[in-house]
Amino acid sequence: MFQTESAGAERARAPSLTARAYEAIRHRILTCQMPPGLTFTEADLLAEMEMSKTPIREALLRLQVEGLVETIPRRGYVVSVLHVADIGEIFDVRAMVEGTCAEVAAQRATPEDLERIVSLAQRSSAAYDRVVDPDLRLLREQAVLNNAFHEAIAIATGNARLHRIAVQIIREYERFFFLEWRSELRYPPDHKDHAEIGRLIAAGDAAGARGAMVAHVEGARATLLAAVAGSAR
Repeated sequence: MFQTESAGAERARAPSLTARAYEAIRHRILTCQMPPGLTFTEADLLAEMEMSKTPIREALLRLQVEGLVETIPRRGYVVSVLHVADIGEIFDVRAMVEGTCAEVAAQRATPEDLERIVSLAQRSSAAYDRVVDPDLRLLREQAVLNNAFHEAIAIATGNARLHRIAVQIIREYERFFFLEWRSELRYPPDHKDHAEIGRLIAAGDAAGARGAMVAHVEGARATLLAAVAGSAR
């Protein structure tokens, strides 16, 4: 009886520990505290995070699936290096998926959807204005609001599958968001884009909303490519 309860309690705690390890490691990778190309071992993370091996190993498996880390046989792990081709692929998909989301949201959004989209556009603008010098806490706040704005538009489509696809690509882009913001070339009109996209969706202008979203994505792509080219020199 006691063994069963203990095993059950341990199983109940394990997902929570794995989730904590996953979010902590993922955050370090996204914010470049663990930069692309960094090699590390489970032992390195054990010492830093004060967790047992199992949740860290399970977290690293999830991060491998997401393409954020790779295994090195008999040596450990490496943070995946970003390539220009990766940027191109992700932004190609973003333009298609998020452009469609904006177009459909303009046709289907409920009053509650519109209120959430407009509110998030305003809040992300305010957060943008607070980030003068890259501060990790403020950057994280901006990233959360940026993701929430884009996801709110996906939710407003009323299409659960489109929403899931959009969330996946938004999460993949998050790493680029931090790289872009750490660059002197970060995309200045980002928060103004959000306001304009929200306005067009609220006005029911499907074609305009799609065009504004695609332009927004392409502006971010150009800035990120310039930042990558600058760092390579």
